[in-house]
Amino acid sequence: MVLGEIPTTRVSARLQQSPGHLIRVAQQVHTRLWSEHVGADLTAPQFAVLLVLALEPGADQRTVGERASLDKATMAEMVARLVRRGLVLRRRDPADGRRKLLALSQSGAQAVREATGGVVRVQRTLFEPLSSEEQLELVRVMAKIARLEPAQVAVLTDARPMLDAQRAIGYLIRVSQQVHTKLWSEHVGSELTAPQYAVLDALELEPGADQRTVGELASLDKATMAEMVSRLVRRGLVQRRRDPSDGRRNLLSLSPAGQDLLHRSAAGVAQVQLLLLAPLDEDEHEAALALIAKAARL
Repeated sequence: MVLGEIPTTRVSARLQQSPGHLIRVAQQVHTRLWSEHVGADLTAPQFAVLLVLALEPGADQRTVGERASLDKATMAEMVARLVRRGLVLRRRDPADGRRKLLALSQSGAQAVREATGGVVRVQRTLFEPLSSEEQLELVRVMAKIARLEPAQVAVLTDARPMLDAQRAIGYLIRVSQQVHTKLWSEHVGSELTAPQYAVLDALELEPGADQRTVGELASLDKATMAEMVSRLVRRGLVQRRRDPSDGRRNLLSLSPAGQDLLHRSAAGVAQVQLLLLAPLDEDEHEAALALIAKAARL
């Protein structure tokens, strides 16, 4: 495998047809690339905030949050952190004491300049599995799923490296993931998260599979999978036993309670997937799934 290449991931046939799962895996790919090319000093949402301020200096906190697709509580916490780090300047609006006006500090402007090259590389690498035509189509599709206006979206180019956050495919993936999370909360609830559902779904398709295989099918890394299985075992949803032929391997299966919860959740999960793709015409669904799967390296 070429250094820096994102490996292709196994996924169950049912999850391959789930837009929510594909978007989650694409987001994982984006997170890995961000860590590699930008680093840990600045997260993608933080960069979005700083970039909005580079383009709209003096904007109020609410407007910046809307531009960066961050809810009010997340935005308030993030701005407080950026102010403490000396990257953002905050002051009360003299015309309205309830509004907070934001601007980049010199350090904040420098942080944007230093991170932009890495951010461009992240976007390019996300696009690598796709042709030029597919890249344009993926941006269009993801913008629709993210519920963003077409005017807010454009493909990243060398001619405009300093672009607003809405023009980056990584941004579209993140906002689409937020849409999925909101729909999941409304139609499935908090009893089962989307990654937990993926694990239970994989176990229904491959009962008795080893933990590593199930993690691959559910697109979860080793540490996340181990923690999740322990939690599902404690809840009585998954049964775990040592492989008698290899004591290092854990074999997993659904418990009756896990099977019941999986089936009770199925209707809500199906509704989430339908609503996620609702902005697209029905005849676009299959092609859209194929494009997202390509970006997700599936």
